[in-house]
Amino acid sequence: MYTGLNIGKSGMRSAQKVMDNTADQIANSTTEGYKKKQVNFSQLLMNEIGDNQVEVSANAQNSGINAGSKTVFSKTDFIQGNIVPSAGDFHLAVEGRGFFGVVSPEGEMMLTRNGGFHKNADNSITDDNGNLLAMELFVPYDQWPAGEGYSVSGQGVVGSKDDEGGYLELGRIILYSPGNNDELVSVGEGRFIQQPGLPLYNSAEDEGFGEIRQRMLEGSNVDMGKTMAEMIVTQRVYQVNAKSVTTADDMLDVINTMV
Repeated sequence: MYTGLNIGKSGMRSAQKVMDNTADQIANSTTEGYKKKQVNFSQLLMNEIGDNQVEVSANAQNSGINAGSKTVFSKTDFIQGNIVPSAGDFHLAVEGRGFFGVVSPEGEMMLTRNGGFHKNADNSITDDNGNLLAMELFVPYDQWPAGEGYSVSGQGVVGSKDDEGGYLELGRIILYSPGNNDELVSVGEGRFIQQPGLPLYNSAEDEGFGEIRQRMLEGSNVDMGKTMAEMIVTQRVYQVNAKSVTTADDMLDVINTMV
């Protein structure tokens, strides 16, 4: 009976973690560059069933009852979200392989697909949290032309008109990519870091990167239809496990009464 209670409890706990992940997806369904996480289940210890415990079919192999289940956040799904128009000169999206690099005030390099950047009073380009967009500067920030009307090419070259009306290249936005996206470690808010000692490639030295789209943003890769269906299934799983706990508790109560 106690085994039954523990199995039901582990099932309820697993369903709760799946529901937490589903709620996170729903909450971030409109967050630019958000990447959903995948949740898998793993089986806890398997207890073999002996002939002296229960009658088992002669065809049964490796018969047993596991001790429950647990959830594992296996990986982040990096499939590209929809790219939608936006108004800002430095609202950018990567179509294809690559991440924008952003540098925190403490100097830590992070990767993100959220291209919601803006130009500050000192002409530096940052995200809403003050992280500096990684660029190769051709012209120092303090020498950039004033005003708006900046252009960003598919290869990340930032340009503007000079004082004489000609075209001036100001710098180049660098894209980054690990050897395998599964190597990345999430640090929250759609940002990731590469694990120490592993290679990190960049578009200034390597080929095969995607193109940058100006005045566009990549949306979340959450499919709301699938997410809502997953939520309903998870609710049913939780209810079934809760019912198993109630049933085991009722049987224990009957046994205690008989004893």
